[in-house]
Amino acid sequence: MEITLSINKGEVMKEIAITTAYTGGKMVDNDENALNRISTVDEDEQHLERFWEESRTDICQELIGLVVSEGMHDGCYELRLDVSKSFDAALLPSMNLSLFSYFVQNIVAKWYIYTNKGEAGEYADKASTLLDDIHRKAVYKKKPTRPTYDD
Repeated sequence: MEITLSINKGEVMKEIAITTAYTGGKMVDNDENALNRISTVDEDEQHLERFWEESRTDICQELIGLVVSEGMHDGCYELRLDVSKSFDAALLPSMNLSLFSYFVQNIVAKWYIYTNKGEAGEYADKASTLLDDIHRKAVYKKKPTRPTYDD
């Protein structure tokens, strides 16, 4: 059975900008330059694009054997997976949310290696946990139910 996960790249990048600006803004007490140093700006797009591509590679590596296809379509990242016929479709919304959050956390972690080393590890750990969550859900098989018959 094939499932498709889809997230909007523009929304991911917007969330990254919000996260980095928020972090930089909250550090003003300790570091007057934190907002300018930590928050992403348009000139950082080349780095963020590289981090996006690295994140795609990590997803394919984690889900090797399940990936049917992955790529960009009309500004959205689509990941098609071949899962068991016993896959629980109720998990799809949370898998999409985890995929979105994975991209945000992983890209922010990579950005923070440049700008906010103190928090980079925490974001990387969260990204790893989210990637594992997607994998576990993709291979999860719901318990079979006993069929009922009308007499």
